[in-house]
Amino acid sequence: MNIRQQLEDIRLLFMNGRLAEAGVALDRLQPTTTAELRMHAHYVALREFYQGRVRIAKGLMLKAADEFGDNFNLLRDQVVCDYHLNDMISFRSGLSRLEVLLAEKEQQLEPVTMLEGELMLGKFYEEDARLQPAVIFYDRALQHAKTPEQRFRVLVQKARWQALYEPGEELSDHYRELISFPHERITRDQQIELQHALMMIELRLVGADHAWARIGRLDADVAAIDQRLLVFDFVEGSLAQDLPLNPTVLKRISEFDDLAPYERFLKMLVQGSLEQQAKIQELDRLATQLSWSSYLRLLCLCANLETGTATRQELNRKIQLIIRGLDPRSQSLWNRRLKQALQTPEVRLELSLRGRQVSVQGRSVDLSKKKIAMQLLEGLLRKESLSVDQAIHLLWQTSFSPEYYHRLRMSTHRLNTLVHEITGLGKIIEVDSQNVRLRPEVKLKCVDDGLETGILGL
Repeated sequence: MNIRQQLEDIRLLFMNGRLAEAGVALDRLQPTTTAELRMHAHYVALREFYQGRVRIAKGLMLKAADEFGDNFNLLRDQVVCDYHLNDMISFRSGLSRLEVLLAEKEQQLEPVTMLEGELMLGKFYEEDARLQPAVIFYDRALQHAKTPEQRFRVLVQKARWQALYEPGEELSDHYRELISFPHERITRDQQIELQHALMMIELRLVGADHAWARIGRLDADVAAIDQRLLVFDFVEGSLAQDLPLNPTVLKRISEFDDLAPYERFLKMLVQGSLEQQAKIQELDRLATQLSWSSYLRLLCLCANLETGTATRQELNRKIQLIIRGLDPRSQSLWNRRLKQALQTPEVRLELSLRGRQVSVQGRSVDLSKKKIAMQLLEGLLRKESLSVDQAIHLLWQTSFSPEYYHRLRMSTHRLNTLVHEITGLGKIIEVDSQNVRLRPEVKLKCVDDGLETGILGL
């Protein structure tokens, strides 16, 4: 077995948490060529990284780069270290260098290295708030995946991206594929990434209780840093969707002491310990410590929760200033997260049952071929909220089931997306585990004579 094969085995030991075995195997290697010496130095640095000594790991990687020259894999892992050290200046600088190096070396890279590079660049672009380039690289990596294991690794990242920023019908297919992948073929590191992605998907498409139950089923030996990842992304996702946090979640948050800056801010936000001015000051301070993606998620969350008009406008202006330099689709995806903050205090929707359209501010959305959307809006004419059971019976004349609950969520999502594309409005209808309702600022009225209250007997 050559050194490359031995190093691949060592990498798998790292990813499965078998650090002592990996260290012994690494010490036994006898590199001779320049390439082997560089790879060995790289893995010595990775041993420090997996033991939590990230700063030492980065120093060893920089030393290896000085001795053996630039290398794509080495630079990629330096950027990973910068991210974990919250050194965003070095992170962004390293990302720029990585982009240049990939363009220069693309034709020379081995297929596995190319796939790993595309996958990591997708994650880096996402952290840098460039959501459209991120998903392009995830798609490229999917195309280059040659084995089920490679496809699984990429699909976990793309599905998590979709759950966060653009949930669509494809997400259901990805969810089925992920939950059916054999666990014995997944490393421990990948298991955490899988649980993270599944939790985000379930929070978006199933409900908060189901997503939280997944966190509760985590093995007891899961590292605290991984537990915090799932818990605080659950908190941010719940708040972003206006879902209440139950007492169990609040208790779990209070049990963590050693928090990253992003997590510490969310904890203070949930506990109500941030006064308005202190919140703005803390957000300003976090700009130097967080990736643009994490920073924008907090800004959008605060803007959506803010009740003061002046502060909300200030946060909106700050967000627009940050995203202005992004590509149009990335800007649009970030603006979707501002659905509540960017809406006027009251949005008047005028529904024509005869004309099969809904209008707002002079712009009309054609619903002539959208039977489910018409029925749902008609159902919400008389009352601004329906129970999930009522909505499912209204639309499909059947009783509740997980399948029909998913169909309800997706139908509502498609209606919201259609209205957004024509009018620019954010979400007008919300769905949680209990109810389907108009957003508080949305007022729906029937404009057909004699049909002002709708024609449904609800």
